[in-house]
Amino acid sequence: MKRHVTLLFFCIILSGCAKEQIIDRIKLIQSIGCDMQGDTLKVSGTYRAYEKKANLFLLEGEVKSLNDVLTPFTSQSDHPIAVGQLRTLVISEELARKGISELASTIVRDPLISNRSTLVLTTDQSSDILTETLKYPPNYLSNLIKHNMENGNIPSTNGHIFLDQYFGEGQDVFLPLLVKGPKDVLQMDGVGVFRDDKLRLLLTNEKGLFIKLLKDDKNDIRSSTYNFKNDQDEQISFKIIYSERKMTVENEIVTISLKLDIDLGAYPAALNVFENNNDMLHLKQQIENSLTAKIKAMLENFQENLVDPIGIGNLYSTRHKKWNEQEFTAQIYPNMKFNVSTEVEILSLGVGQ
Repeated sequence: MKRHVTLLFFCIILSGCAKEQIIDRIKLIQSIGCDMQGDTLKVSGTYRAYEKKANLFLLEGEVKSLNDVLTPFTSQSDHPIAVGQLRTLVISEELARKGISELASTIVRDPLISNRSTLVLTTDQSSDILTETLKYPPNYLSNLIKHNMENGNIPSTNGHIFLDQYFGEGQDVFLPLLVKGPKDVLQMDGVGVFRDDKLRLLLTNEKGLFIKLLKDDKNDIRSSTYNFKNDQDEQISFKIIYSERKMTVENEIVTISLKLDIDLGAYPAALNVFENNNDMLHLKQQIENSLTAKIKAMLENFQENLVDPIGIGNLYSTRHKKWNEQEFTAQIYPNMKFNVSTEVEILSLGVGQ
């Protein structure tokens, strides 16, 4: 009996070692970038080589079609290329404005990305973005994006959401925007919104937060600090730590109700919010009015550009069995009215400025 147990033990150990050797000989692509280069595409990829001490390495090549994105990588590699751990796909603004229909079709036909992978836009060259990631640990880029979705102003998205937005009806694609900031530090810097397969709008971080409030499934939405100035040009800032929303569409009227719990940061020092209830109510109303007005203005801007990242069309279709997307976009959506209300509860106070 002991001999059988011993034999089984060594079989397990040896099988584990064999698998480890196979992994050591595979180049696992972490991120892929796509840029326009004349009539062709420049593709870049970072890979993690487990047999090396360095974190990431870069491969670059040129292809005529996204279907061949891995071909130049394979031709430069002494080991098999695998995309099973692909975490991020970076698309240049130029490519996004030309159209992403081929990209979406490639993802469906050949699962280049998983449901958990993330697509992002950049106004820089994606090759420059990936080159910058070589300075950091292998998972830095994906962790940066994830952190900003969970704790910043970037609305949540992934491969599954992208495909649902692109191929589904009654909604348009939005993707996070990644840029090189001061001193070439990578940072999230807003959201890009598509109409059909082409990039139509680039939005600020502030509007990214508004989309997040209207789209993210989680109620425990946490944002980075939100800043605005009141009518007296005084600075007010706060963090959203919890949110609830209700959105309905009836008789071509979109009604949106938001309830937010916030931690207040900066506010006008002239307001005696600790002792004067009227000052507290006045501050609360300033915040509510600012959010309501800006969210409504954003929705009307979407309407003017015939883009629907919020999914108003999808909501409308649930109440109209004969709904037609083209008819909705051309005749109904441009004439819809938006009623937005915001209710804020201040949980903690900072120091007046």
